Amino acid sequence: MTHTRRDLLAGTAGVLAASATAGCTGQLRRIAGERSLEEGGYAAFFTLYDFARHVGGETFPVENPIPAGTMGHAYEAGPELATEVASHELFVYLDVEGFQRWALDAAATIERDYPEVELVDALDGVELLAADAAHAHGGDEGHETDGNDEHETGHDETGHDETGHDETGHDETAADRSGVDPHYWTDPVRASQSVENVRAGMEAADPDNADVYADNAESYRNRLEDVHATFEDGLADRGHETVVLAGHNSYRYLADRYGFTVHSPQGVSPHAEPSQDEISATIDLVDRERIDVILADHFGSNDLANTIVRESTASEVREVSPAEGTTAEWNDRGWGYVEQLTEITLPALQAGLGVNG
Repeated sequence: MTHTRRDLLAGTAGVLAASATAGCTGQLRRIAGERSLEEGGYAAFFTLYDFARHVGGETFPVENPIPAGTMGHAYEAGPELATEVASHELFVYLDVEGFQRWALDAAATIERDYPEVELVDALDGVELLAADAAHAHGGDEGHETDGNDEHETGHDETGHDETGHDETGHDETAADRSGVDPHYWTDPVRASQSVENVRAGMEAADPDNADVYADNAESYRNRLEDVHATFEDGLADRGHETVVLAGHNSYRYLADRYGFTVHSPQGVSPHAEPSQDEISATIDLVDRERIDVILADHFGSNDLANTIVRESTASEVREVSPAEGTTAEWNDRGWGYVEQLTEITLPALQAGLGVNG
């Protein structure tokens, strides 16, 4: 007879009543010697949570600790959250420097002290782009990215090329993930690999329900294929190849996937402040390319976008979502990652790129 992790956790002391031991999830605790775990898991921010809830369904509950209205990278968690995360069966996070320090610290603690908790690095097998070098290092020029720029194909001093692969073509390891753009999830094709990573983690934590997680993951990955096809069709007949984003550029992976260019005076870093020269260059680009719609991030300020519209020939600001967080309104509508891409970001991109029809 094969004993699952949940069997072993339950076998030492049995199952205690939820009223006596329930934690944040309200599920029964499982006991392993002196160590107890809550059923289910945590995901480090909304996007990973949405992937995981579709894979886990009603069988494997997952929680998102980030409040509605807050971006994943902007959330500062205290040590009590790391303790709560380590008390569950699974934790999904991104093993990349410079993004969610609390999640990296929690994962390091789990790896060191709590091997019974299943760690899922959602980035396993995902091809990453190099960070915007100009803004990552304080450069003062506006940056346009389409994933195919010549400055993104060189090699750094570690011997890795700037697409996140080493010279032999292998994916970078977690230890090599410095200086990369973490916003891969805006590309539904790359996001599909994360869904597979979550499925594998849930199967490892609960092999008795492996078929459930496999079926759920397949269904959701099929939805992501449909999203990919919708973007391909929806962005095909565009009037120009450059979209102007007045905010930090979380959309380079979309540009890389669908072959357009994002111009952002701010660059990848959410903490960068565009200079007056960068703003002026953006206004010149808008006038020169006759771009009518300026994009702004829903989770950021529209002030810069409104300034560009006021000082250029553009006439409108439209909001896009990086699908890194959620809002109370979107929750009420039942919108998740897929709906944010298809109902918010795609129509805005179509307007920004002058899609006909």
